Amino acid sequence: MTKRGSRQADIAREAGVSQSTVSQVLRGAGDLSRISPETQRRVLTTARRLRYTTSRQQRTALQRRHAPLLLGVHTFEPIFPTSTGDYYFEFLQGIEEQAGVEGCNLVLFTAAHDEGGVRRIYRGGVNALGQAAGSLILGHRANRDDLARLHTDGHPFVYIGHREVPGVEICYVGGDYRATTGRIVDDLVALGHRRFAYLGEAVRYEPQVDRWEGFAAALDRFGLPVPAPAYTNPDELSAQWLDDAVAAGATAILVESVSLLRVLHAITNLRGLRIPADISVVLLVDDPGGEVGDHQWAAMHIPRNAMGRRAVRMLTALLTDPAGDYERQLLLPCTHTLTGTVAPPRPS
Repeated sequence: MTKRGSRQADIAREAGVSQSTVSQVLRGAGDLSRISPETQRRVLTTARRLRYTTSRQQRTALQRRHAPLLLGVHTFEPIFPTSTGDYYFEFLQGIEEQAGVEGCNLVLFTAAHDEGGVRRIYRGGVNALGQAAGSLILGHRANRDDLARLHTDGHPFVYIGHREVPGVEICYVGGDYRATTGRIVDDLVALGHRRFAYLGEAVRYEPQVDRWEGFAAALDRFGLPVPAPAYTNPDELSAQWLDDAVAAGATAILVESVSLLRVLHAITNLRGLRIPADISVVLLVDDPGGEVGDHQWAAMHIPRNAMGRRAVRMLTALLTDPAGDYERQLLLPCTHTLTGTVAPPRPS
């Protein structure tokens, strides 16, 4: 490129997209603008190859004598992926992609475990993430006391996932599971389903609660009966639960996790029920891709890559423009498909 440095127009020309598309992707708004993941990745790859930097990044680099920001990545469980099929792979890939665009370095923190096997941020009263300018935090079993203390101590961080901490407003980027579950119910009702069953995880965090609330609110909107949910561990799910659901007239089951889906699939086979001819099933996370039976499962699709990228962008904004006017709690839209394991209910 010339000495003036690369511009968004250069990225647009190289990537074969419009300059508006480049602007949306680099601002972290690609998913909100319905830009495909493939196009977003092409734009980000081109931006890195052309060494594109924003004027804000250039000013910040000059102020910091060209020292790049060091962003920490902390997980409450040892969840980082070993293969592209791992659930957390897309989060990490998104974090790395956007860090490259923002001109930041990353460091992975692996603090000591507590008695319950959960990684803690504070050790001996000291913030273990203090080496980083700010941190990205993710994991199912978040320690809310650590998050509250981190906020009080003034360490900038963004949680990847919807998490609420009593007494403080933390920054987070999550998925809009509530709205998406509601749209799934809308589509099932349009197909003729009127009675449902709900199979949820025993441990209830915000993402699980959001899904259930979206489900219950949609049924209320249609004036349909809201079933009592089954919140259970996979090894505690019995065939009797499925028998009772079918006897109550359920023609569609919504399932919160792959581990519960495995057991449900085994029970339907045991009972001689065909999916979706006898009963429809929707998974409220991504289809595991051949891990459970021979089905392509109707499923919710979570924008994990986009969540990682948007969290990096939010964190760099907190570090470079802490008083700026931008959203600090964001839920990105999810999509869904009913292909494979959903069909209209059989006539009574």
